Order: sequence, then structure tokens, then C-alpha cells
Amino acid sequence: MAKHQSKQHSQQQVSSAETKIAENSFQVQLQELLNQKKYRQALEEIKKNQRSHPNIEFTPKESEIWLLRGQQEFQKQDFKQAEKSFGRALEFGLVGEVHYWQARCLLELKQLDAALNLLRNVFEAGTLPKEYSICYLKLLLLKGDTATVEQLIQEQSKRFSAAQLHWVRGVLALKNGQPETALTSFLKIKRAVTDGDLPLAWVVYTQQISGNWDAAADLLGLKSSLFGQPKYLEHPILERLAIFQQGKTAQEPLKSINPRTTVDKNIQEALTVLQMLQLIDQGDHHGAAHLLLKIERRSPRFPELESLRPLLLTLAGQQALNQGEPSCAELFWQPLLTEQPFNPQLAINLLEVFDANDHDQERPRLLTRFLKWLEQEAKQKPQEWPAQRLKATQAHLHCWMADAYMALDRERAALGALQQAERICPTSPELLGRKGLIETMEENYTEAIALLTQSLESGCRHEEVYSTLLHCWNRLGDRQAFNEARRKFGKHFGDLNIEPQIETSPWIDALSTLSYPLFSRMVETENPRDPAIRACQIFVNAAQSPPNSGGRVSLDQKAAAKVWETILQRLAGQEQIAVLQAIALSIHLFAKREKGIAALISQYRQNLIDLSIEYPEARVANLVVLAVKESSPKKLELPVRFYLDIMPQPGNALANIQLQARRFGEITTLIPFLDEALRREPQNPLLLLARATTYDVDHPNYEQLKQQGFELARRLQDAKALQAFREEQAFLNNRETQSVMPDPEQFDNLNMSNVDDLLEGMLKKLLGNKMPKADFERMLPELKKMMLNRMPDFSDEEDEDEDDDEIDLDFIFRNASSTSKKRKGRRKAGFQELL
Repeated sequence: MAKHQSKQHSQQQVSSAETKIAENSFQVQLQELLNQKKYRQALEEIKKNQRSHPNIEFTPKESEIWLLRGQQEFQKQDFKQAEKSFGRALEFGLVGEVHYWQARCLLELKQLDAALNLLRNVFEAGTLPKEYSICYLKLLLLKGDTATVEQLIQEQSKRFSAAQLHWVRGVLALKNGQPETALTSFLKIKRAVTDGDLPLAWVVYTQQISGNWDAAADLLGLKSSLFGQPKYLEHPILERLAIFQQGKTAQEPLKSINPRTTVDKNIQEALTVLQMLQLIDQGDHHGAAHLLLKIERRSPRFPELESLRPLLLTLAGQQALNQGEPSCAELFWQPLLTEQPFNPQLAINLLEVFDANDHDQERPRLLTRFLKWLEQEAKQKPQEWPAQRLKATQAHLHCWMADAYMALDRERAALGALQQAERICPTSPELLGRKGLIETMEENYTEAIALLTQSLESGCRHEEVYSTLLHCWNRLGDRQAFNEARRKFGKHFGDLNIEPQIETSPWIDALSTLSYPLFSRMVETENPRDPAIRACQIFVNAAQSPPNSGGRVSLDQKAAAKVWETILQRLAGQEQIAVLQAIALSIHLFAKREKGIAALISQYRQNLIDLSIEYPEARVANLVVLAVKESSPKKLELPVRFYLDIMPQPGNALANIQLQARRFGEITTLIPFLDEALRREPQNPLLLLARATTYDVDHPNYEQLKQQGFELARRLQDAKALQAFREEQAFLNNRETQSVMPDPEQFDNLNMSNVDDLLEGMLKKLLGNKMPKADFERMLPELKKMMLNRMPDFSDEEDEDEDDDEIDLDFIFRNASSTSKKRKGRRKAGFQELL
């Protein structure tokens, strides 16, 4: 017996030791799983270990792990599974926090009654901890049972904390229309009464209900703050209140909510919708449409957006096109063709946008849809589409198809489309125009002119037909017919200024030569009654030496300053501006860097600064001098920014300074300011031209920026910008003419014995690199004769008619652009007149 008992005791000791070892090992394993938040695996391990060691002990308890698992599932918005996990925790006897989370799950599952019954049972049983008693009252308020709430806080107030009672009384006061009483209660709450609650939110909401918008704005941080992010970005509830206030008052624009710190997608969507509506109110349909496209299509929270979408995208596309942003217009319009019934006017607009965006592959596909729609319309509504109208419209569309194929270098397909148009309507103005283009490509200019003219007279409004007609007349050298065509048809293409006059002050022309010999010759022949010219003449008269290798002369500063002072004293304030600018620039460009020169320039600049108080144009003149004179942009930082800050159109104002300054050298000091302005206004044609002038004219960027700006100016019909481009081209023409002219000294004592050599030298500079040597030698006698008949004068600004495109410098950048022989891209207009 004793031996048996000893053996049994020994076995119990071994089993106990094994259980202890198992407990220690399992506790380590369990803790590792909990640290990794692998609650499901932890529960499975508990179940497995309990089968082999029923009495095994571990921490935390299984009920607490079920709570953790439920909270994890709740965060993942898996509310059904979370509700089951919380239910398991309840089965294991856990109370308090688990009831709170179980109730929240049931609310998310739209089971308010079940949640209320759950908390009512534990509250009445007295097992609901005090810190969670408020959850029962919250559910009663959601149910609308304020009577029970009032009874509970009166009869069982000891079961609630002071903060909970303040909160409930505040809510009841709000429900009873007593916001001031509610505010008193809410201000007494210093901490959240339940997880996720925010005492400040109730204070803000009460202030909003009371109409105290300024107080609410202060609490939310809606008013400008110098440091940190505004208060409303710290919590989703505050974000909602900020959106609500912005919608009611539009006091301050809300800052963008950083999606990395904001998890509430509903808030982000609401803010986006609010910003979109504000932009619509401001007339910014372009910006509003970008926000609309960020919002989920057919948003369940904002179903009204679906009816707003077509109209907003239509208006936004037109506004984007007017603003010179065709890529945005395409982004807005293209979805409408699939979302709405086929709209022919929208299709016409999109074809132009595809062309502007070089999306040539899209055009044939859209035109194919267009033709199918037209065929169906004609069958369904024959009374609206009589044979003549239908055939003309179909031919027009096939001509557009030909244009699209040409842009894709599919010439055979393009000819096929034109043949189809000719079978349908051989008298179509559009067809005649395209046939004229083909004749032009074959250099059959006489036949082309007849077809192109007939096309335009019959109503064709295809821009390339017009520009090609001008090209043909120019190739034939008939300037009179060229101008007559512009007068007759130009109004249909925005070409209203038949002979644009470019007038530049003589003193500017003289200084812009950047050559002292030319400068001195030009000012000597000008009218001395012009004060600015007189100032330049004084500089020349005060020169004490011939120009050095750098083209600079020694200046008698005292003598010049004395005469300049006499001139200035006789002039009114505004009349002094051009004189002061001419003096400062002539000194900077042509005077040797001797002692006193810098001070002299500064003196006349100071005079301009003094005049700028009364005459704003004096500030511009000073900035032009400063841009020419200084080599570092830093020295222009303060005066330029000060000037731009007071200008209503700072981009145009800055461009004006650069375009004036560029006449007096290669001006690069304004590049940082121009780049900054272009980031703000990337579609400003004047800024694009100004930035182009910071490059050498032979640099690819010069031509690219200039052409981009010109196309924008032409599309927007910006008269001021178009004039600036004409002035730039006239300046380049004058400079090119100057470059081929011999030194002025060669004109002294010029006679027929040496004029032949002079003309030959000029022609070599002009054409020597543009044609084969043999052709040049063959044409040289005739070219000399032409030049002798039209020898330019230094002061003559008018360009004579040229007989060859190679030297037709004034035609290149006119309002009606010339058309290359093999141009592929086509511009379309006028089809809307047929619909």
C-alpha cells in the first residue's frame, strides 16, 4: 500500500512538473503571438494546448484575447466577425469595455434595438461599469427616448460620472433649443466620456448652432495661422465641422487634407465636393471639373453630382480651351461622348482638341462614329436632312477624315477619303479647298489658286485653305493679290490687320544696333527736335576718342552732363522719361568704363526713380535700364518684386520689361523672375515670348517658346500679344538686315567702281549659306540689280516686296502664317454652320 501511494505521488509530481514546463513554454509562445497581433492564431494555440493540458494557466485571459481580436476586426471594418468575437468574450464572462464594443458593432450593422437591449440588460443588472454607463444613455438618445435619459440622470445620477452628466445635460439642452446652457455644460468636460469622443467638437458645434461663427472659426483654426497645421486637421470630427462651417459661411478657404494623415474618405470627399461647388460659384468651371473627376462616379453620398456632371464637364472643357489648355478640354469632353448620347457639336469640339493635342489616332475613330450617327439621323429625321444638306455634310466629314489621315502620313487613305467626298458632293467647298491643297503640294500654283479661291468664296472656313492661298500668291510674287486675298477673306480667320505697322522710336532703333558706328550715323540723320534723339546726339558730340575694340568711346562727362541738364530742365516730367532712359543706355552701351561713368548712370537712374512716384512708366524705364546694366539677377530682386507686387497683371508687366530690355543686348538677368512667373501662368503668350528672348535666336528653345506663345496668342486672339510678336519679328528683321550691311565707313565716298564689291559682299552674307554655290554665282548679277534698285536706308523701317521666299523676311511672322509645301497638320472650322 505504502509503495503504491509513493508511486502515485511520484507520478503526480512528474505531471505537475510537465504542466509547469508546458505553461512556461506556452506563455512565451502566446506572448510572441500577441505582440505580433496574431490573435486568431493565439486562440487556436490556446485551444490546442488545453486539450493536452486542461489545467494550463496563462495570461491574458482567453476572454481578453477575444476582445483584442474583435477590436482588430472592427478596425478592418469586418463588423460581422467582430460582433461574433465580442460575443465570445461576453460568453467567457468579460464585462464593461466589451459591452461598449459590442454595442458599436451592432450600430455599424444597423441594429440599434439590439445594441440598446444589450446595454439595458447589463445596466439594469448592475454589472455595467460606471465608465461605460454613458453608452446606455447615448443609445437612448439615438433612439429618441429623452424621457428615460432625464429620469435616469435624476434618479440614478450616482451611476454616472460628473463628466458624463455634463455631457448628457449639454445634449438635452441642445435638443431643447438652449445652446447657451449646453455650452456651459460642455465647457466643464475636460476629457472624452467615451473612446473617440472629443469634448472640443461639442463646444465648436454648439458655437455654430448659436451662430457664433467667429468663435467656432477660432477653435477650429480656420483663421490664418503662422505656425503648424490648423486645429481642424487634427481629428476627423473637427474636419467635418470645418467643412460644415465652410459650407455655411465660406469664411476662409480650407487647406487640403493630407490623405496620409486622414483615414476618413467621406470627409475627404465632402471637402472635395465643397471646394468644387465654391469654384463653380466663382465661375472656375475648369478647376471644378478637375475636382469632380477625383470624386467616385455615382457617389452614394452625393447622387446629385451625376446630373451636374454633363453640364459641368461641357462648360469646363470650353473654359479650358479658352485658357489655352486643350489637354484639359480633352480630359473633360471625351468621357461625355461615351456617357451621353452622341452630341455632334461636342464631337466637333473634340476634333479640334485632338488636333491641338496631336492625338491624331483619335480623330479617324471619332469621325467614323460621326458619319454613322449622321447616317442614322438622316434615316430617323429625313425632314431635317434633305438630300442637299446631307450630301454637303457627309462630304465635309470625309474631308475632315482626309485631314486626319494626312496628319498620320496616310496619304493614300486621305486621297480615298477625298474621292469619297467627290462622289457624294463634287461641288463641296471643303472638297475644292482640299484639292487646292493637293495642287499646292505639286507646286501647281495657278490651278491651286483657282481652287482655293473658289473654295473660300463658296464658304469654306478651313484655315489652311486660306493660309495656303496666301502662300501661293507669295510664291508667285504678287503682293497686290496677296493683300487683296487678305482683305477679302482675312476677316473670317481673325486676320484683320492687313498691313500691321510696327513703329519704334528712332532713339531705340539707334541704340538697339549695339554698334557705335551705326548708332552715331543713325542719330546724326535724325530730327534733333526729338529730345531723346537730341540726348543721343549729345553723347556722340561728347565722344573724345574713336571706338576701341569693344566699340566704346571715351566720354567728356562734364560737357555731356551740362547739355543734358539743359535739355531736361526744359521738359515736363513725363517728357523726361525717354530722355533719361536714352542717356543712361547710351552711356552704358557705348562709353568706356572710366571713373565717374557708373555714378553718371546712377544719377540718371535716380532721376527716373524720382519721377516714378508720379509717372508709373518711369519705373518701367528704370527697370529696363537696370536689367540691361546689371549682370546678376540678385541686384534686381527688390525693385522687380516691388514693382510686380503692385501690378494687376504681373506676368504681362514682367514680360514688357524683358521685351523692352532685349533690344539692348542679350538680357538674361530676368530669367529667374520669368521662370517663376511661367510656373504661375504657363499659358501666358507674352511671358513665353519674353522667355524666348533670353535665348539666342538660333537656339532651339527660342523658336519653340516663340512658336508656342504665338499659337496661344492667335488662338486667344490676344491683340496685345500678337502685336508683341510682330514687333519681335520686325526687330529680328532689322537685325538681320543690319548683319548683312557693310561697315558704315564703306558708304563714304561710295561710287560705281566699288559698289559692285559692296553688293556682292552683302549678298554673300544674306544668301551664301542658303543655296548651292553654282546657283548663287548664276543668280548674282540679277540679285545685284534687285538690291541696287531697292538699297535700304538705315532709317527706313518699311519692308519692300520680295520676289523670293528666301528673303521675304516680313512675311514669316505675320497674322497669316505661310504654309509649308508638305504640311500635314490641319485646322478645322465652320462645320457647325451646317448643323
